[in-house]
Amino acid sequence: MAENFTFTHWVIFNVVLAFLLILDLKILTRNSREVSMKQAAWLTAFWWGVAIVCGIWIFADGSADQGISYATAFVVEKALSVDNLFVFLVIFTYFGLPDRSRLRALFFGIIGALIARAIFIAIGLSIISAFSWVLFLLGAFLVYTGYKIAFLGDTEVDPGQNPVVRLFRRFMPVTNEYHGHDFFTRLPNGAKAATPFLLVILALGTTDIIFAIDSIPTVFGITKDPFVVWTSNAMAVLGLRPLFFLLSGLVAIFRFLQYGLALVLVLIGIKMVLEEAAHTFEFHLPAVMESPFLSLIVISSIFTCAIVLSKLFPSSPEDDPHGLASN
Repeated sequence: MAENFTFTHWVIFNVVLAFLLILDLKILTRNSREVSMKQAAWLTAFWWGVAIVCGIWIFADGSADQGISYATAFVVEKALSVDNLFVFLVIFTYFGLPDRSRLRALFFGIIGALIARAIFIAIGLSIISAFSWVLFLLGAFLVYTGYKIAFLGDTEVDPGQNPVVRLFRRFMPVTNEYHGHDFFTRLPNGAKAATPFLLVILALGTTDIIFAIDSIPTVFGITKDPFVVWTSNAMAVLGLRPLFFLLSGLVAIFRFLQYGLALVLVLIGIKMVLEEAAHTFEFHLPAVMESPFLSLIVISSIFTCAIVLSKLFPSSPEDDPHGLASN
């Protein structure tokens, strides 16, 4: 299927992606220091619309299977990206990032997420092409990740222990005050010093790498078409800025999302292992198991049930482990 997408498709998508990033930074949120719930809802709807248009393009220029695989991967990656936002909040709170600076910091976080995913997609595809047995490891990793999310809970994040941040502090003095969005400033003695805003960006960047390690094996369990892998990841990452502010007011909806996400990861991991086992040991799986349409239906149903249950049994403020509701 991958041959349906030419070099021209790659150029078109990446040029449009660059344009959308500029649009997000310079136009859609140009005058916004803090995003209201209403604006966040409209912007989130806009970015979902962009993702849908991209899916229609893939469906039209590629195939029905590729379009369905894109939709499935996008839904899963968007759900995974919610965890990014929760950790971003921990970082912002730890460094005392002012609310008016969070929008700009989130933009850098999105750029970092795109770069990290591009690198790991390229590495992952190269490794899988050379050593297909790696898919057994990736499948097992997804099953373990699902178990960890469901039963072990979120790992406590301490940005102060981030090795990149700690190493940076050793070689560069850091001021206690923010200077807008500036990375560096001058001390009274004329020496150059970093601002806490730069530390926030460094922490976001290293966090993006960690999440890419979790994210890319998941999408490989859905499709190995490089164009679909990249487009679904990029579209899932776009729009995280307004989604961050939207979640601040709608956190109760996602009470059971982690369990739905855990189940999805386990199912994708098992599917990946079975498909590679069938290829390696030359036996046939039921055709229905290889249907991307069935995968989309199952995954969408799981997330829908998680959201419905969250609405029926909303969490109290004491149950909010991320503190989003109070921000």
